Amino acid sequence: MLSNITATYPGKSLVGINSNYGDTATLSNITIVNDTKKKLAVCITFKGNNTGAEPTTLKTFTGATGGDGVNCKFTTANVTYK
Repeated sequence: MLSNITATYPGKSLVGINSNYGDTATLSNITIVNDTKKKLAVCITFKGNNTGAEPTTLKTFTGATGGDGVNCKFTTANVTYK
């Protein structure tokens, strides 16, 4: 769980999880600074593997979209842009 976080753009993401392994991330009270286009990913789901290779990106969730409520647990109301 991540709560009361302030992140400054540029950056790629706050959280990356392997959803196929049942990973979850719950986020609340997130503030993102200097991201007028809302590009910073709050949560990215990956298809993890056991080979050591880079995982495949499945879905990217931003503060503008909210999460999926299953693996990436946050709503647009949980993210503030400044």
